[in-house]
Amino acid sequence: MQVKMGERIVKAWQVKHDEAPLEEWVQHLFDQKICFWNPRDNEQLRFSLMFGGAARLGDYLIYLGKSDIKVISEKRFNKEFTIL
Repeated sequence: MQVKMGERIVKAWQVKHDEAPLEEWVQHLFDQKICFWNPRDNEQLRFSLMFGGAARLGDYLIYLGKSDIKVISEKRFNKEFTIL
């Protein structure tokens, strides 16, 4: 989905287990093993060492560019972003 962050338009995805096809940029993250579901905790999305970190179900991934992905809590997302 596209969202507005201040005056900038960026892509976002709410972390969830979904049967629907993923957006192309999210699918690319999984295909390239940049992110993957934690085998010990299926509510946690992990990132490769290049990006580091993790996200929980309900968090949002904000795609700011090829190598710039941010994890934002749902609470912060609702305060700072507008879905277009």
